[in-house]
Amino acid sequence: LRISPELYLKRLVAGGFERVFEVATDFRNESIDTTHNPEFTMLGVYRAYADYEDMMELTEQMIESIAVEVTGSATVEYQDHELDFSAPWKRLTMKEAIKEHAGIDVDELSDSELEHEVEELGGELDSGFERGLAVAEIFEEAVEDELVQPVHIIDHPEETTPLCKDHRSKEGLIERFESFAAGMELSNAYTELRNPIRQRELFEEEERRQEQGDDEAHPIDMDFVETLELGMPPTGGLGIGIDRLVMLMTDSQSIKEVLAFPMVKGQDS
Repeated sequence: LRISPELYLKRLVAGGFERVFEVATDFRNESIDTTHNPEFTMLGVYRAYADYEDMMELTEQMIESIAVEVTGSATVEYQDHELDFSAPWKRLTMKEAIKEHAGIDVDELSDSELEHEVEELGGELDSGFERGLAVAEIFEEAVEDELVQPVHIIDHPEETTPLCKDHRSKEGLIERFESFAAGMELSNAYTELRNPIRQRELFEEEERRQEQGDDEAHPIDMDFVETLELGMPPTGGLGIGIDRLVMLMTDSQSIKEVLAFPMVKGQDS
């Protein structure tokens, strides 16, 4: 059961298909709550000769047009909020979002102070302390729920994914964004990593994290590394969670309301 269509679609881009997409069912061993279900639907999109800036524009234009088509307006009523999906959306770096919504300047904190902040917020680092992962954990615990209006959170720490290209001008960061609305992550996108040597190194690092207990570490995929050795053009990639998007467009409080077959407790015979 695949966790994402990503690596398969990128192999098609490497094979000469410059624009590909798939609406796919994915499966992840994650907790079940109002915004998570182990089986979910994702739209995966990959475009050659594009980057994460292009994917940001595509995301906001697509969701704005969906809102207008479904509800008649770019402004959607959701759980006592008016969400304005009109493009362009606000953009904040992850560090800016933490400073704005949690009052924490992560660049001013030492490693031990960062680790303390994670503990104070109730977060957890499964594979031991790494500065970038600590920053991402602080963002998840202290900021995500505060992101009501549509926003792109850009320029994440490099430790957060092995599949993204290093930022072109900011050391230690990658060209990645996640889009949020109503406190929910709606999309995840990158300027894709194309260097096979660097990709193998990052996969091996993910394998180390997996061995140390990180369930979300990415499994190594040598077939994909071999594909990159053949060559892949500059590529922008995007994944959008369809179920959460349907929640917003239908004013549904729980993801179970929009799933045909949600996970439920069994009944005693």
